[in-house]
Amino acid sequence: MNAPNTASRTPFIIILILLPAITGVQFFFNFRGLTSSAAMDQAQIARNVARGEGMTTNWLRPIQMVSGSTRSGLNPFLSDDYIREQEAILAGQGESLINPEKFTPHALRDTRNAPLNILVESVVFKLAGVHQFDLWKMTDNSMIYLPDRIVAGISCMFFILSVLSCYYILHRMFDVTIASFTCLTMILSNLFLQYATSGLPQMMMLFFFAWGVYFLYAALQHQEEKRKFLMPLLYSSLCFSCVCFAGWIGLWPMAGFLIFVGIRFKPHGLYCIPALGILFLLLAYPLYINRSISGSVFGTAYYTIFTGMTGNEEIAMNSLISGDIPIGAQKAVLAIINNILTQGDLLYENLGNLPLALVFLLTLLHQFRRKEVNQAKWGIFAMWVPAIIGMALYTSNKSNISLGQLQILFAPFFTAYGTAFVLNLIARHSNKEAAPILRGSVLLLALLLTSLPLLLNLPQIVRVGILTASRGIPAWPPYYPPGLNRDLRNQTSEKEFILTDQPAAVGWYADRKAIGLPKMVDQFMVLERILKFHGSKVGSILVTPSSTLNTDIRTIASSYGEFTPLVLEGSILIQTKDKNPVYLFDHSRALAPLANRFGTSDSRQFIQGADMILYKDLQENAPIPQP
Repeated sequence: MNAPNTASRTPFIIILILLPAITGVQFFFNFRGLTSSAAMDQAQIARNVARGEGMTTNWLRPIQMVSGSTRSGLNPFLSDDYIREQEAILAGQGESLINPEKFTPHALRDTRNAPLNILVESVVFKLAGVHQFDLWKMTDNSMIYLPDRIVAGISCMFFILSVLSCYYILHRMFDVTIASFTCLTMILSNLFLQYATSGLPQMMMLFFFAWGVYFLYAALQHQEEKRKFLMPLLYSSLCFSCVCFAGWIGLWPMAGFLIFVGIRFKPHGLYCIPALGILFLLLAYPLYINRSISGSVFGTAYYTIFTGMTGNEEIAMNSLISGDIPIGAQKAVLAIINNILTQGDLLYENLGNLPLALVFLLTLLHQFRRKEVNQAKWGIFAMWVPAIIGMALYTSNKSNISLGQLQILFAPFFTAYGTAFVLNLIARHSNKEAAPILRGSVLLLALLLTSLPLLLNLPQIVRVGILTASRGIPAWPPYYPPGLNRDLRNQTSEKEFILTDQPAAVGWYADRKAIGLPKMVDQFMVLERILKFHGSKVGSILVTPSSTLNTDIRTIASSYGEFTPLVLEGSILIQTKDKNPVYLFDHSRALAPLANRFGTSDSRQFIQGADMILYKDLQENAPIPQP
């Protein structure tokens, strides 16, 4: 590697200027609050951790509630009379029907999310005081929840660290031109910037993934130079294990890493053992907790495998048992194949619209001069192939940012290899006078294709951001933080639970316990039976645009079943309010058992017009028996 000079420092200085500037524009002027339910879910868990409550969650998945209740001793599918009879028999023996140490809905431990991003957020929350809800209540002037900016700020920090890390790593693997160009495309890519303020763990995963690739490259380099390579290989294993610790879907590229290490380093398979040991040591405790709580080391995260098959993770999570999930073997295979093909169709978009990233597949046919660089590309490819399968299983909407989308991790290295390949071709097949001009033209064109969407919108983003700086623009629809943070919280009780189509937002903005909407009223009754034996109940139902936004009636009916009239009532009221308002709740036979509690005229509280309706339980019930 040549010694640094003024020419090599200039691109890095440009990156140091552009990186905080563009990230700052996205953070201060174009941020509309958290827009991902997964980010809100992790944030509310992090707040509970900061309070000293452990990895407890405000979002109660019905499938976890039923599983946990059954393991604690209460089978909610049995009749009340039979349960009372069991309780009386056990009481006579000096035993309790319910073991609250195994399950309680008031302090339900999360088994869905990987813990690393949550733990990092909890530390920041504790330092900033976010765990004290009353200190962060939204004012009448603000439309953006300030802790949203803290969550986004953590993502931005890891984005900046990832770009700087990629510059160092690609500079070592290639040269300053390729490193600078790749980092500039990352900075000017809309998709990277969206992930940078999303609150999702992708930027943290990218940081560890980048260093994992670097240490893998270092191990290959040491092997070529006949030096000891165990330590860089262990560092690489640790980094890729941290990727898994930040997002469970990272286990898929980790599998590819283990396969590559087992084949590439001799004796074959031997060096997989320490890598597996590091992975196991890092994941042992969360897997043990999942096993003790849910009976499975995968916990509730197991059911995310149905996301790619059903198109919506919550369809599986809102079922009561796995047998209720509407998926067949043939449909599952076809869905996975279709999702894999879709990953190919949307590869350019999911790689951040980086043109030269697509050239990576051609570099597999190209022999790079340096053997360690050539071998590293096969390591990256070995991780990418199983990642494609994982994304096909765990990603429902491949064109938007998602907790299960990993292409963004590979984009910098795909781009670097693609750029090196193109520049190599230019150097080989053009004369010395034309080569510099041709190289510059290709890089400039590729950079413009990536950055043009951002550059064209930049003046408008800054102008709107300045004009709305005092209030901000919420991500409405479907999320309206002021309504949840103030109105919903003030109208609900801490001891009661909210049934809603927006449980992550309710858990984060209102700091209330929320349950996803099931498909059948009978399923609702089962959930209520669980709550009743723990001294609580569903105190209200909240319906928001989350269930109807950009969705046709057929899909809504398929997702919400007997609760479809309730979900659609707000939309119908908007259309009929000027003449003769139509209340679908009143005309649904399936919802008749709930009408007396939630369907009276006094029950309906309009938080954001008819777009957000809170149905409160105003019925005076007998005292709820304590467990």
